[in-house]
Amino acid sequence: MSRITVLRPDFVEPPRAALTLAPRSEPPEPLVIGLICNGKPLAAELLQALADELRKRLRRDVTTEIIRKPSAGSPVTAIQADGMAARAHFVITGVGD
Repeated sequence: MSRITVLRPDFVEPPRAALTLAPRSEPPEPLVIGLICNGKPLAAELLQALADELRKRLRRDVTTEIIRKPSAGSPVTAIQADGMAARAHFVITGVGD
């Protein structure tokens, strides 16, 4: 015997319980954003544009720390990574081609 499944477009799932966001603390002043430029063309420009946009949106004192790798295939050294971790509140790395 065959079975027919009827789909009702007027059926709406019951609403889910509201979610609450985790508590957030205010970022420190000045907020330090770490940027790791991977050496690809336009990567530094992309990262700087992103940092500028964050500065506008956050409306606070933001400074940037930049590490420039000589090429995309070169890793960040442990000394560079440790230094960035000590100075920056968060780090963004990106590519640009």
